[in-house]
Amino acid sequence: MDVEFPTPPELEKIFCRLGPHDRHPWTPLPWPGIHNKVLLFDHLTGATMELARVEKGATFPAHYHTTLQTLFLLSGRLVTGSTVITPGTFNVIPPGKLHGPFKAEEEAIQLKYFSAVPVYILEDGSTYIYKRDGRTTAAGVLEFAHRLHKQNFILDI
Repeated sequence: MDVEFPTPPELEKIFCRLGPHDRHPWTPLPWPGIHNKVLLFDHLTGATMELARVEKGATFPAHYHTTLQTLFLLSGRLVTGSTVITPGTFNVIPPGKLHGPFKAEEEAIQLKYFSAVPVYILEDGSTYIYKRDGRTTAAGVLEFAHRLHKQNFILDI
């Protein structure tokens, strides 16, 4: 028997998907084989919690965020550079830090948290921003992209 998780009245204006996550569809992101499920999006702060799936053989491109991001690998196996990420690995990525690319050696599921609205800035300046339900919208190409080839563009290092 499925357990129901009604949205508490205090959270009615916040986008949230409560209960078993298999009830909610995966949303494709702009990169082949990459999907997400936003579990919580606070429209006031932009704080976002999601599941992200990288299909076997797919690569999540190198990118920056303007916000703090955490990730916890629930299942699968990801490789970035010479680092192999296995289930149970937790990481915190500071705002402005270049990270990735991440290639899935097997399908990988991550639990992610962003402290504000997720914005993906690729190395070429292509920029994508989340809508409240996890769909992304292309936000154009940032003109300062030539300055993004740093380890952290916010700290200018």
